[in-house]
Amino acid sequence: MRCLIVDDEPLAHRVINNYCDNLSFLNIEKGCYSAFEAINYLNENQVDLIFLDINMPKLKGLDFLRTLNNPPLIIITSAYQEYAMEGYELAIQDYLLKPFSFERFLKAVNKAVQQKKLLETSKNKSELEITTKPSSNSISNSASNHQEHIFIKGDKKTHQVALDAILYLESIGSYVKIYLKDKTIVSLDRLTNFENKLPNNLFVRIHRSYIIAVRKIDFIEGNRVKINDVFVPVGSVYKQNLTKFLK
Repeated sequence: MRCLIVDDEPLAHRVINNYCDNLSFLNIEKGCYSAFEAINYLNENQVDLIFLDINMPKLKGLDFLRTLNNPPLIIITSAYQEYAMEGYELAIQDYLLKPFSFERFLKAVNKAVQQKKLLETSKNKSELEITTKPSSNSISNSASNHQEHIFIKGDKKTHQVALDAILYLESIGSYVKIYLKDKTIVSLDRLTNFENKLPNNLFVRIHRSYIIAVRKIDFIEGNRVKINDVFVPVGSVYKQNLTKFLK
């Protein structure tokens, strides 16, 4: 992955560079010490991932992010935790609070790698996609069997999302990340509310932090489910939900 560091602190550059030296799949293309330097670089170059600081002079990190029409994957690296909510509303991959360990850094990077694979897979499959209708004799809950879309509030908008486009949902603190075929929506909501909204003939909760679209399962291996190159854990408390669905 081609990476860009945007941070006004030299120490932050050294830490991230040292961490990336241990990961052969990450390549730091450039280190920028201001948002303006990053804008100039991105006007002529493309990257896959930006490690972005927030508190920078003249142009703050989140304001810089809003200027990008088609931003790459973003991992925030900041000493200020109060911007986390605003950051997740901008669909960042993760929020690293300085100083952060290598283990925490690696966890954030792995999320970005999985998201990149997800986007690439969706792009390759887009021309071959066939939309299917829900079965008329499926089990129903409070949502109609004929429900095809759901409205989701996130990123300061209300999105109309096709159920068939949802891969899985992940609860992160007070947020829920909805992973779609071609993008991710971050919603200030509870996973339980989505569990009640989504038809239970199409979706099942398999972990306290995850709901999956059953049609998107590639295979089940032990206590994890593979969906589009991403392995989603199956919690022991919720394992019976998946077992009942399969029966």
